[in-house]
Amino acid sequence: MSKKKKDAIKDPWEEIKTLQKKVDELTDENASLWFLLDELDKSDIHTEENQETLRDAFDRLQEATLMMHRKTEEA
Repeated sequence: MSKKKKDAIKDPWEEIKTLQKKVDELTDENASLWFLLDELDKSDIHTEENQETLRDAFDRLQEATLMMHRKTEEA
């Protein structure tokens, strides 16, 4: 068997372990995001103070985004 073919054939158990680790990480991240979404849903963001804070944060984020240099493309 050639070297290339042998390199292409990996140990399936190692592949399964690697993929299971990625699945576990994504499952944990998913659970964290759902928890965060539930907490945001329960929180009171409808007060004027909170809306102003969110507006300020959004404005700063938008300003920072506009200040970033984008790649110049050829015409």
